[in-house]
Amino acid sequence: MQKLFTKLVIPAVLAVGLATGAGAETWKFASEEDKNDVQDIFAKKFAETIKEESGGDIKVRIFYYGQLGTENDIVELTAKGVVQFVSVGTGHLGSYVPEVQALSVPYVLGSDVDVIRKVLTGSETIYNDLSDRFEKVNLKLLTMISEGEMAWGANKEIRSPADFDGQKIRTFTSTIPVETYKAFGATPTPLSWGEVYGALQLKTVDGMVNPIYFIYNAKWHEVQDYLMFPGQQPYVGTVSTNSEWFNGLSAEKQAMVHKAIDAAEQAAHDYQLQINKENMDKILAERPDLKVVVLSEEERAVFKDLSTGLHETYYAVVENAYGEEEKSEARDRAQRILENLIQEVKDAS
Repeated sequence: MQKLFTKLVIPAVLAVGLATGAGAETWKFASEEDKNDVQDIFAKKFAETIKEESGGDIKVRIFYYGQLGTENDIVELTAKGVVQFVSVGTGHLGSYVPEVQALSVPYVLGSDVDVIRKVLTGSETIYNDLSDRFEKVNLKLLTMISEGEMAWGANKEIRSPADFDGQKIRTFTSTIPVETYKAFGATPTPLSWGEVYGALQLKTVDGMVNPIYFIYNAKWHEVQDYLMFPGQQPYVGTVSTNSEWFNGLSAEKQAMVHKAIDAAEQAAHDYQLQINKENMDKILAERPDLKVVVLSEEERAVFKDLSTGLHETYYAVVENAYGEEEKSEARDRAQRILENLIQEVKDAS
């Protein structure tokens, strides 16, 4: 199926590039999300800034969820150079950059908005050790953004691991999200987001985890009775470009990209704060019977304690992604990345 996708879609995307004409240069930006989601606001501000800075000589065409395939597909298209920019959550990047799953380990980043932003935009661990791993698959990490604290959705109240027993929870496709909900006592079910509403409606899955703004936009609140806030982690989006393509740009164009990234990160940050609050209000207005549960510090501590066992899982995931001659070095690197990231969060608090 993947080979068929590549055969059909890559020529189609190339045709789009050729069809733009001889006027403006066109860069392609693929997002895993839809219009009016946080990544869309990022992409639009990025495109607007590039157009302004280039005097209209460069345009950015945005592709939304499903237009170029799944989350994994758009990462592959960018690594191949068919698409120039991609935004996708860390939970979907594990098969390309195993080390990025450090950011998917629960209770590492926490839920403090200012701390999270400081780390995601300025971490030496992220932009040195981790970004080097992106380069290995021909991707250049440009920035990371928080899309808001992730809430659990379910049709029952969940306050303890025992409450997760028998619950099929939709997770992202990387190993750490899957192993997280196993550790918490649930049955994880990886699904692309376009499949989730129907699965919740038909009860082939019982719950999900996502930021509030996205839950509302996807209408998942219509098919869930409870929302839980465990203080676990934000949804982290990554923005990358094709490394070889970027390195071939002039210094002027590279500077233009970085300026547009900074402007887009600010716009996305402001928007996620606003839209998460607004959409929570909309959920409560549309579903006054929906119950909101905020886990206490004692309840959170139980899940946080379970999460420490996932540190070893993360090391093993990274180690097993490499050949025999690289395993030991990969494990050491994974441990260094996670421990340094945890320390940076403490220092930023």
